[in-house]
Amino acid sequence: MEEFRTSIFEKTKAKTRRRMVSTLIFIGTLTVAWALCLFGFPGTEIAISYKTAFFFSIAVIGVKLYDDKAAGISAYGERKDNLTITEQYLEIRETKIPYSEMSNLVIYVDEYLGKQKEFFGIHHGGNNKIEFEHRGKLVAINYVIKNKADFDYVGRLVNKIENNPDLKQNLRTPN
Repeated sequence: MEEFRTSIFEKTKAKTRRRMVSTLIFIGTLTVAWALCLFGFPGTEIAISYKTAFFFSIAVIGVKLYDDKAAGISAYGERKDNLTITEQYLEIRETKIPYSEMSNLVIYVDEYLGKQKEFFGIHHGGNNKIEFEHRGKLVAINYVIKNKADFDYVGRLVNKIENNPDLKQNLRTPN
């Protein structure tokens, strides 16, 4: 039986705020570099050249991209308990819950660490989600995918779960 072992991910406000401040400093640094290029220092005629501003921007963007990849998911939150996704059940904190005991099950496979964002930067890999109802409770769990190979593997595993005729009644119906 195929399985994927990973961690449950929980965002923390403090780390999210710290990351936002880091991004604002990055944007401010680029803005100052280009302002100095275009207008110079206030009260003087000293300005940096376009070439210097361009290369400085490339260096700052490189540092930001490296920082995003090196910090990874720990820059946004904490890895909590273990999670195992198999073809027949989920194992959460050493507790196995068969899909047959769930209703409205949906497993999202959206990103992995290092996946390029549409505009700028990379994903941290923790915005993948599993939602289901179990014993009258709605459960939503974010989980981590570390790399492209795991992303592809989980995608195939989820397709097997979604195409299992025995589990069709347990899956969320499309709107």
